[in-house]
Amino acid sequence: MSSALSISSQLSYLYVKGIMGHFYEASQLHNMPVSLLLAIASRESHMGLALDSNWTGDNGNGIGIMQIDRRYHSGFTSTHANNDHRANIHYGSKFLADLVAKFGGKLIPAVAAYNAGYTKVRNTINAGIDPNLVTTGQDYASDVLARKKTIESVMGISKASTASMVLVPLLITGFISYQIFNTQ
Repeated sequence: MSSALSISSQLSYLYVKGIMGHFYEASQLHNMPVSLLLAIASRESHMGLALDSNWTGDNGNGIGIMQIDRRYHSGFTSTHANNDHRANIHYGSKFLADLVAKFGGKLIPAVAAYNAGYTKVRNTINAGIDPNLVTTGQDYASDVLARKKTIESVMGISKASTASMVLVPLLITGFISYQIFNTQ
């Protein structure tokens, strides 16, 4: 689980790089909470901060901020540039929305399947086993949903009227802190 300061730094990075708008757009288009999309991006790539200069992770198999796996999504990864943030975020969002629909609106198995695959999670649930146990770190869904709550708190999503008063100072503080800690 990432701290509020780490999440603030990650969100600041998205704003500074002009990427945040893609998350809002994908959220609306695919009817997914922006906080959930950001939480997955946080777990997968620290919202892009943990990726190499080619925008890849997972030994070159994960592409972009949403870490679309080239081994399982070759149709997408072979036709889109690694740094096509808009396409990457939209693809990850649609993939997640499809998983949520397949699991009848249940977030825990859908988020687990984003990481471990639909069939593996479905089989795990059918066997009466916690779907987290087949994910990376055996905590993927739990961690993503905890990050979602932190993101909502940092962004003031649950308190929309005070969001602008809280968000900007937190983002600036987070970004400055990230820069300080990563240059030492």
